[in-house]
Amino acid sequence: MTVEFARGTSYVVDRGKPKTRAGQGMLAGLDVVIRHFFGAFGKKVETQADTSGVFTVQYPEERLELPQAFRNFPILLYDDATGHELCTSCFQCERICPPQVIHMSQATDPATGKAIPAVKEFVIEYDACMSCGLCAEVCPFDAIKMDHEFELATSDHLSMTVDKAGLDRPISYYQAIAPRFWEEAKDSALKKLQGNMKRRSGNIGITPSFIGKAKKAAPAARPASATAPAAAAKPTTPVAAVGKNMSEEKLARLAAIRAANAGGAPAAVAAPVGVAADAEDNDAEAVAPVSAAPARTAPSDGLPFNADNILGGVPANTAMVEDKVERLKSIRSGNLAKGE
Repeated sequence: MTVEFARGTSYVVDRGKPKTRAGQGMLAGLDVVIRHFFGAFGKKVETQADTSGVFTVQYPEERLELPQAFRNFPILLYDDATGHELCTSCFQCERICPPQVIHMSQATDPATGKAIPAVKEFVIEYDACMSCGLCAEVCPFDAIKMDHEFELATSDHLSMTVDKAGLDRPISYYQAIAPRFWEEAKDSALKKLQGNMKRRSGNIGITPSFIGKAKKAAPAARPASATAPAAAAKPTTPVAAVGKNMSEEKLARLAAIRAANAGGAPAAVAAPVGVAADAEDNDAEAVAPVSAAPARTAPSDGLPFNADNILGGVPANTAMVEDKVERLKSIRSGNLAKGE
């Protein structure tokens, strides 16, 4: 049947008499809803072909295995054996963070005040973190990674600002949740950590939970009294103090010169000019000659130094025998010949 209009033609399709009576369509729709409602509780969605079901697993009793690339909030890594943190406080993650929720400060040497490749303070505001993972991607030392822990709901807002003690995780923890990713970064990360550890001292760069548990890389230096208890009991020997690095021949000559200067007295004589002989520490090094010591002058015999300047500023005795003088001259001549 067609109906003519001024603007065109309208076509009316006759569908015949309706097959349902009043209210039967509503009942048919309710039947579909009821069947899906009761069918959902008795069926678990396990495959993509399943189109009905209320849950996939009985959480929290059952949990799905998270992919290794899953990311929630950042964490810091430290070495299991030494407790040293991989972070060097390079500030790369702080600079790249879009919401600017990462804050850190670099550690310094307490003695010199110079910067050390270690982080002093590290804070992340979890409540504002967007879990973008850019901090983990840009880190050149593989020190910051994305954690898989997502059950962090709390009523304490301040607890979502996490410091270094709450961020630190051992390398073994990250290796367990992302073994493939850590295997790719392991060699480079541990090699850089070994280099950074050489520039750290004391507890600098060690995770707070590890302080007191880590074994010292080298034993602490013992006091001087403990390392050499019998040092003070040694007899005073001025010659040994002066000639610590001299040969036996030179030591013998020096003892003879001192004895001659003292008028034939034994070795227990005053130290020569420019030499310090400390009775309490006879292992001390010889002190540089004082300004009052006579200056070395050009010798008249053509040798580098005359007899008055031999042996580090010790003046020669006027009564020195001629054979000793000749012996010294022969030694000097031999040294000059070797130098040529």
